[in-house]
Amino acid sequence: MKWTMSVALACFISMFLYFPVALAQEEIEVTDIEVGSGRPYQVGDGGLEIGTTYYTDRAYVVNTMPEELEGATWIMTANDDKQSQGEDFLKFNVDPKANRLVVVWVARDSRGSQEKGGMTPEWLSEDNGWEKHPDMIMEVTDTNMGHFIFWSKEFEKGEIVLGGNADPPAAGQDSNYIVLLTLGEDLAVEPLSKLSTTWAGLRSER
Repeated sequence: MKWTMSVALACFISMFLYFPVALAQEEIEVTDIEVGSGRPYQVGDGGLEIGTTYYTDRAYVVNTMPEELEGATWIMTANDDKQSQGEDFLKFNVDPKANRLVVVWVARDSRGSQEKGGMTPEWLSEDNGWEKHPDMIMEVTDTNMGHFIFWSKEFEKGEIVLGGNADPPAAGQDSNYIVLLTLGEDLAVEPLSKLSTTWAGLRSER
């Protein structure tokens, strides 16, 4: 009986800890894209992959990218907006087609990182809920830049608002960001913090 309950607990916990790479490839519908500059932005044709052209106005392509983001839904931006400003420069709606949060990944010019003497816009900061991923890079054929670095944040279904690439106090960047989207936390699942309480209740009923 004890062994059976241990196995059941392991399976119960694994259901909540398992986060497959394939989530980056799930469909997320993106609509109603509004751009402050009026330049054309569009949802990429298929998931973002090595060899993909990522701007609407340049021929640069992806050389390498993090495995967990391969096939992600993405928004092609315009590199001519590299000096864009405004806290609501880019707006769009997301529908994950599942009861999940959406993880927004902003891939930004590595020349705008503090490690290279640059600065990040205030809207794209840890104080505003964004997480930097220094070990995740995407190399591209824009040799002057070399690679993108990633920031991420979870959002609920609906409208998402992003600021401009050069919004203060940004510095150092000379190429515009692009946006990737993957599925986040399952909203139908109880938080992991409640698992211990649930399991304690089960044991007390033995």
